[in-house]
Amino acid sequence: MRHHRAGRSHLDLRSALDYLESRMKAGERRAVEDHLGSPCAACRERVRDLGQFVERMLLDRVPAVPRILHERALQVFEPVPARARRERLRASIASLLFDSWLQPLPAATRRAVGETRRLRYALGLNFLELELEAESPESRTLRGRLDAPDPSLHTIEVALGGERLSVRPDAGGAFVLDRVPAGKPRITVTGPGQRYRIPPLK
Repeated sequence: MRHHRAGRSHLDLRSALDYLESRMKAGERRAVEDHLGSPCAACRERVRDLGQFVERMLLDRVPAVPRILHERALQVFEPVPARARRERLRASIASLLFDSWLQPLPAATRRAVGETRRLRYALGLNFLELELEAESPESRTLRGRLDAPDPSLHTIEVALGGERLSVRPDAGGAFVLDRVPAGKPRITVTGPGQRYRIPPLK
């Protein structure tokens, strides 16, 4: 026997476990049983304690998940079809609350801001303020402020022609994009669990 010489030494841990889990050859098993039948109380105690420990471990194992339950769980995490995502996006259109081109500013304010166009939108429970100021006939500056919880977790994206510009607001919600091409930009605000599109600017 590899781990134990009957009558000369105690059973070591490996021999005791191999015996309990029936991983011994017949000759080795007989030698262990002969030793356990001897007056060696220490080895009998060790085998009994190990047997109880192994039994507790076997009872503590989690049974295999049934196949049908596994399949149902995976279905919960299936990706949302692209069509459903598009429908949600179409429903999330920002509401225009103010446009200085449609509701002219008081004369004193207009002198202060010049030809800057000012807009305000409702994004669900949040708000977005925009200022569009011409830099040249070909470009303009887009400034704004996002009034939302954790504004820095949002992204403001401006798409015009083949160009895409994006910026993240600071902790106060303020952001600036320079050299935005002139034209009718498509503006999108994306944040945790929400995405809003600004209606095309006229």
